[in-house]
Amino acid sequence: MRRMLLGALASGLLLLGACRGPVEDIVGDYESERVDLSPAKLTLRSDGGGALTVGAEEAPFRWEVREEGRIVLHTRQGGVISALRRPGLLELDMPGSGKQIFRKAGK
Repeated sequence: MRRMLLGALASGLLLLGACRGPVEDIVGDYESERVDLSPAKLTLRSDGGGALTVGAEEAPFRWEVREEGRIVLHTRQGGVISALRRPGLLELDMPGSGKQIFRKAGK
């Protein structure tokens, strides 16, 4: 019984370690490619928190990776924003303004 428990724990830790890599690749600051709006910045932190900053306003959120290439942002007001991940980019489906592309800063 003890071996099974240790084996299950070891397997779980390996899976957790394997999942950490892709999430760490997502973490960082992203800048909007749209020039017709106020400067917009999206920040994804490794603790699952983040913020969308447009001009002087900041909207905090929690984020998670759902399925391959899909990130979901949960706002404090209960809203959900879906984002598609591409290399160095996040494509957000923003309520009221449609799709917006954010490029990872420093790439």
